[in-house]
Amino acid sequence: MSAKVTIIGNLGRDPETRINANNTFIANFSIAVNHQRKTATGEQVKKTDWYNITATGKQAQTLAKYVHKGDPLLIEGKQTFNPWTDREGNSRVSVDVLVQDFRFLGTGSRSDENQAAPQTASSQIPDDIREALAAPDDLDFSGDNFPAVM
Repeated sequence: MSAKVTIIGNLGRDPETRINANNTFIANFSIAVNHQRKTATGEQVKKTDWYNITATGKQAQTLAKYVHKGDPLLIEGKQTFNPWTDREGNSRVSVDVLVQDFRFLGTGSRSDENQAAPQTASSQIPDDIREALAAPDDLDFSGDNFPAVM
């Protein structure tokens, strides 16, 4: 089963590229999404969620050319959960996303201006996303009854 998701985060590594048996260009990379909240005791808790991203075709070529580790990116795609077992025998689940659309959000940690992504209309952060990014730091979720996700 898959779900459509929108992720705003930073690349955890440069895209790794390959061409599959059908001559389709594929780019794989990870995106980190950082969260911060206060506990019931007022302590700040930071957490990072990781997503494995796969892009294909022209999207993969564009991403491989213009994004690098640390760059901010908005990804829309199909999300799947894939169970696996680590070396110690522990059950784990990876969150994988197949890219349907993306937007450049800036140049992140790159210092070479010549490598900057092209500025197009899709490169601009939409107002609703900009507002979501500007959420206050003093949110308190201690009373929420959300189930834990492993």
